Amino acid sequence: MDVLGRLKASSSSLNRSFRSRILTRRDDNPEASNDAKGPLGLNTLYVPIDTTVADLVFVHGLAGGSRSTWTKNGEPSLYWPQEWLPNDPGFRDVRIHSFGYNANWEKESSLNIHDFSNTLLESIHDCPAIPRVSKARTMHFLAITWSKPALRNNSPLVLVGHSMGGLVIKRAYILAQQKDTFKSTARRIQAIFFLATPHRGADLAQLLTKILNLSPGQRPFVTDLHRNSFATQSINDEFPRYSQDLQLFSFYETLPISYSIGLVVDKDIAILNYVNERTAYLNANHRDVCRYANQNDPNYKTVRNALASAIDNFRTDQTVSKRELDREQRRRLDTYLSMTDALEDDFMDIDAVRMEGTCQWLLQKQSFFDWRESANTELYWISAKPATGKTITSGRVINHLRDLNRDCAFYFFNHSDKNKSTIQSFLLSVAWQMAATHTESLNVVLAVCEQNENLSQADYRTIWRKLFLEGLLKVRYVRPQYWVIDGLDECRNHSAIVPLLLKVIEYCAARILLTSRDRFTSYPQSEQPRVRVLSETIAAEDTRSDIALYLKASLDRLPAVDQEDRQVMFHNILDKSAGCFLWVKLVLQELGRVHTSAEIRQVLEDVPSDMNQLYSRILDGMSTALRGKVLTKAILTWTVCSVRPLTTEELFQALVIEIEDSIDSVERSIASSCGQLVYVDSHSYVQLIHQTARDYLLQADVHSGFGIDKQVGHKRLALTCLHCLNGNEMKRPRHRKLSMANVGKERSPFVAYASFSLFDHIAHVDATDEEVISALASFMGSSNVLAWVEFIARSSNLTRLVHAGNVLRSFLHKRSRESPPLGKDIALLDNWATDLLRLVTKFGKELLSSPTSIYYLIPPFCPAESAPRKHFAASVRDITVLGLSATKWDDCASTILEPNEQFQALACSEKLFAVGTFSGTIVLYSTETCQETQRLRHCEPVRLVHFGQTIRFLAAAGAKIVRTWDLTTNQQVWEFKTPQLCMSLATTEGDEFLLGALKSNVLAVWHLTSGTLRDYNWTEDLEGQQAVAFRRRQPIAAAFCIDSKLLAVVYRGQDILLWDLESDALYDTYNRMAGASPMLGRRPADAGAIALTFSRGPGANLLAAAYSDGELVIFDTSDGYVKTLTTANAHILASSPDGRTLATGDGSGKLQIFDFETLKLLCCIPSTGYGIKELQFSGDNLQILDIRGSHCRIWDPVALVRQDAEDGSSDVISLSSTPQEVQMEDIPLITALTLYEAGEAFLCGREDGSIHLYEPKSGRHVQKLLSHADGVSIINLSLDEESGALCTTDLSSRVTIHRLVRQTNGWKVQPAVFDHRIGVSVNQVLLNRGSTRLLVSSTTGDILWSISANASEMISTIQREDRGAYRWTTHPKHRDQLILIAGNIAHLYDWLTLSKLTNTEGILLEGGVLPELMIQSITPCFNGSMIATAFKESLGARTKSKLLLWDSSDFKVDATSCVPVPRYHFLADQVQVLIGSNGHKLVFLHGSGWVCSVDPQATGLGHSVRHFFFPADWLSTDAAVMIQITRKSDIIFVKRDEVAVVKRGLETSEMGSVGKSSSLTDVRRHSLQVPGESQ
Repeated sequence: MDVLGRLKASSSSLNRSFRSRILTRRDDNPEASNDAKGPLGLNTLYVPIDTTVADLVFVHGLAGGSRSTWTKNGEPSLYWPQEWLPNDPGFRDVRIHSFGYNANWEKESSLNIHDFSNTLLESIHDCPAIPRVSKARTMHFLAITWSKPALRNNSPLVLVGHSMGGLVIKRAYILAQQKDTFKSTARRIQAIFFLATPHRGADLAQLLTKILNLSPGQRPFVTDLHRNSFATQSINDEFPRYSQDLQLFSFYETLPISYSIGLVVDKDIAILNYVNERTAYLNANHRDVCRYANQNDPNYKTVRNALASAIDNFRTDQTVSKRELDREQRRRLDTYLSMTDALEDDFMDIDAVRMEGTCQWLLQKQSFFDWRESANTELYWISAKPATGKTITSGRVINHLRDLNRDCAFYFFNHSDKNKSTIQSFLLSVAWQMAATHTESLNVVLAVCEQNENLSQADYRTIWRKLFLEGLLKVRYVRPQYWVIDGLDECRNHSAIVPLLLKVIEYCAARILLTSRDRFTSYPQSEQPRVRVLSETIAAEDTRSDIALYLKASLDRLPAVDQEDRQVMFHNILDKSAGCFLWVKLVLQELGRVHTSAEIRQVLEDVPSDMNQLYSRILDGMSTALRGKVLTKAILTWTVCSVRPLTTEELFQALVIEIEDSIDSVERSIASSCGQLVYVDSHSYVQLIHQTARDYLLQADVHSGFGIDKQVGHKRLALTCLHCLNGNEMKRPRHRKLSMANVGKERSPFVAYASFSLFDHIAHVDATDEEVISALASFMGSSNVLAWVEFIARSSNLTRLVHAGNVLRSFLHKRSRESPPLGKDIALLDNWATDLLRLVTKFGKELLSSPTSIYYLIPPFCPAESAPRKHFAASVRDITVLGLSATKWDDCASTILEPNEQFQALACSEKLFAVGTFSGTIVLYSTETCQETQRLRHCEPVRLVHFGQTIRFLAAAGAKIVRTWDLTTNQQVWEFKTPQLCMSLATTEGDEFLLGALKSNVLAVWHLTSGTLRDYNWTEDLEGQQAVAFRRRQPIAAAFCIDSKLLAVVYRGQDILLWDLESDALYDTYNRMAGASPMLGRRPADAGAIALTFSRGPGANLLAAAYSDGELVIFDTSDGYVKTLTTANAHILASSPDGRTLATGDGSGKLQIFDFETLKLLCCIPSTGYGIKELQFSGDNLQILDIRGSHCRIWDPVALVRQDAEDGSSDVISLSSTPQEVQMEDIPLITALTLYEAGEAFLCGREDGSIHLYEPKSGRHVQKLLSHADGVSIINLSLDEESGALCTTDLSSRVTIHRLVRQTNGWKVQPAVFDHRIGVSVNQVLLNRGSTRLLVSSTTGDILWSISANASEMISTIQREDRGAYRWTTHPKHRDQLILIAGNIAHLYDWLTLSKLTNTEGILLEGGVLPELMIQSITPCFNGSMIATAFKESLGARTKSKLLLWDSSDFKVDATSCVPVPRYHFLADQVQVLIGSNGHKLVFLHGSGWVCSVDPQATGLGHSVRHFFFPADWLSTDAAVMIQITRKSDIIFVKRDEVAVVKRGLETSEMGSVGKSSSLTDVRRHSLQVPGESQ
């Protein structure tokens, strides 16, 4: 049997044996369950049905038990915490528990009071019956609600301890205060009752110890009870520090147990004598202070009344503050879930229509009774034909359940209303109802929403996972929960909702009733449902009595000559109704329009029983109207074709636009012209009378003038939407400054519909319709399109922009089949088809945080030929970006940057992609928007990530652990330890098994149902030389092909080994010379494979292998031949999901895309820095993702669209997309930058040793100035403007100085006045003003040179050992001095001689500058009055800076210390890169990518200003970001081999306050602050 087969065969027996062991263990010790003392641990005795006001926990003492201590004479009816208190009105809203622990002194034990206390604490903390509030929820309570500590974290805890139990409680409370894990539990403990507790020990315990010494073994807990023992002293020393806010009650005994023993605990020992303590005596001995003969026992009344009084105080406190809390919670609940009371209105509208006495037939059915009252949760599925009263029946069930005081949530699906036809809206509605009904559910929902603020905008899978699987379904419901769901067939994704409902029933006590046109059997299930499904079909006989009631109530309003005529009419209609209520209603409307007996007979004879015939008759009647047909047709068209029902106000505005005329009243127009088909509901939404009416009106064979052509109807709606969006309401705002004035103005209701639904209508329009194309181009070419993008961004639903882009692509592709893609309009729309997608993937984060950025900040950074840049970035007053050669979007759709992370693993599914990091985090992103969706923790560096065969499964592997998650719950499912590193992961059998290929030559197979492991060594059965060749070596790579049941393994310098997973045997070995070859155990003479991948296409039999000498080989595994080969220098391989495309990455970062079968090169994307760590294709084959360093790039080259283009099946291909090979010119990168501060020019050094001059007005390259040795990178440029001296340094430590002279025809470079190779690595070069001195600094020392036109002379040298990070600069106040900063010490030096001016200790930099921080840069700012220093924890390119500003005048020769200027402290953690100063402003790059500035005239309150942001792909570089600012405020940014000049960037600003603690990832929408700053 194969590996998987053997595992499957054994798994069932393993499960059986495991289950039998559990059952055996459970039955082995009957005494445990029947122990008279009571069970151990925390046992919940009573849970209130409704709100819980407190939790009451009883803790017994020495030799006691959780039941026996509180029970008189062992009589069960006298177990007062369980038998008396729950029936006492003072305790009916109190949860009651009893805690048991093994305090039997007759047996040996190693436990002490501390152990018992810790167990008590853990039991309370983890008890499912005592719900805990999330941290976020707790903090919210602390901020806005109850003032008493007792009520901040849900219900307070009251602890009752007898004898030693009181000491256990005290130690537990101390531990809770001292351990962070239990802080929330400590806050909940509000009162402690001590019953005869020996606070300072008991003499009797010492006597007991003496007696016990006669028997073997220790009993530490007895020793702890000795008078003044270490345990009691320790407790008494610590308890007073924490107990000041507690309510303490101490009761002491007054009767002896016997005359020989006397009192066990004397009064002085039983009382604490604390200020907050209440005391009372009990007329009982030590045992009977806690157990009573009856409820009239005075001792019981004393204890009971004290408990009731304390609890009543909590109840009063909660009642007073709960009113305000309920209002606040309800408001937040409504906001989070985007819900209102309209849901209840829907029910009331439906119930109001129902006649009294109807729908009783269902309530009387045995199946309904069984569903309602069954002890088991069930699904009650009611199916029926259209218009047979399913919705009214659902309403009756809801009413019925409410009459019985049952907890009932409901939902009415409505296909015509987009907001009521989705799974998302259903889940949100039910969650809202459950939260409004149950306090526990409310707390859970609010806690989840506070951690996921935009949850209501998420897809249904996320809502299901977050709100239900992680929240509501974990709540313990005391009462059964009923759900009533109407019209399941009207849900847009109704097949996906059925499995969710089955899980609801399975996970919690829910009984669900739903109605649908379809039967349950029409929804195939992947597995047999684990819950019972009751199916019921509404027959005509069932509803006949209801129709009869309806007719009887209506007969009096109908024309008839006498009662006999009415009876004839009654039976005629009833017989022809066939159970259809809608048919009856329409017939009655027809009869209401006639008046004579002849007309009545005519209606009854002619009216058809078929609905379609009836609709036809209605339309014929509407056709006879003399006027108003245009309006009638428009109303019908909007009602039938709209994406969702429109309100009367929305429809009014739409009709006015369409018919170009005024309308007095939409309601009256509907009633008079088409009232038999259209109505206005109680919420002012315009609705069709039934779904069957829509179906009929859209039929192609409807010959009436009111029949609707779907394509034409959508065209009318699309043109109306375009007219609205192109109107004055959507004009671009004139404000250039992004401030609160631009937050968004009020617009008419129809604007929202037009904005969100336009492209839903475009998708159904004829692509060759010139009128639509012209109107669409007019809108997309106007500035109104930016207002539309802003409007969408404010909704936080960027998927609508992606949808619009995809619809445009599809639309244009359809058109290209009919006519050539010519004309300006087509070109504009084609641009926007790509631009909309790029706006989301490249600027999505910025759009969400600052929607107004679409007007002035985003267009300048788009390519020159893109529509946003071409049409909306040409103003001379706006930001301009110059100097870049790219005119179109490149192939990089998006760049994800995490500056402080290292990306190590990558995986893609259809909807998501996952990135694993070195820090152990797995981040999941949407493939559609490239926005983050969730994070998981792996807790060690992630080496592999793998999505399963189903959408819910994710696995990750590190060096030692493999973990799996269920993505529907976001919960970790399994954790498996691995002895060796895992090279590859795969799943099979619908994610039942997880396979891992380990470096120990072992195939690990985990059964994901039982968690069991089976492993197999694939070298175990090899013999002779085969074993020598493989068994002693560690493989370096592996790949699975589940379809072919193969595992391929690569060993260094060996042939490729293929293992057959089905036969559990060697399949073959491959080498590139002969393909499949006999395994002789020899070492191949050629280079070995280093990477491999199988083609992932169905039925594919291709294996790609990359070799160390650069060759790429394709093997055909079906016959063992080498199919083809080429040179690619690849070290990473990836196959597309369809198996047709192969991607490779090399060590330099170059990405190549090949046809998998032929290795024809389709595309080559040149190196962008780091070598590629991992490659993956997206689920749709149209994108390829790579990770390198700290960023992930998503590429969508047109070559990937070739598959769809070849088979002609795609509707999303761009007009310009054709298969092509791309060759990019290898231009040397810029490695150094300096500039004339006045803005005359800037200079760049390149990696080839050349130095070039650029003109900042246009960013244009002017000339090449000079060059060092070919191929030696320039690492530093310094410029002295006074003398025109340019100092250059290259990677070989060669330093030169040339004079630059500006002439009329350009710039002239004079011969070098200095040219010297230093001999060691140069870290910094500095020129003084006038360039008479040159300071060259290295790791070994500093050298000062005298520079002149005639000769250069070394003046001084300083040797330095073990030199750390340091930085020099010229003193801004004293140009003849130098400042050196190393660690947290500064020194002053003389520029002329390099002699130290400060004392030996130097100037201590205080204010948080730690010695281990490394100085990064020193920048004079604010015209030299300040010095800005940037420190880092390390000098890595992507390390965040710590910025401090100092007063320049504090750096004096006689100074011993210096403190940073306090008013700039807010900048300390805000700076990613210090850009520089333009004299009066300090400019820096924030970690979010925004360019920000500080002006000393406006910094008194800690304010900074953000101006604009750089795209993420600009910042994703493996080198340090090179960016500077000129005196004219132009920003110079090096972008690989080009330089971008951002002009007027600082003229656009958003004012914000920078907080003390910032989170650079929490950027709130509409915030006008630097992302991450407090508000």
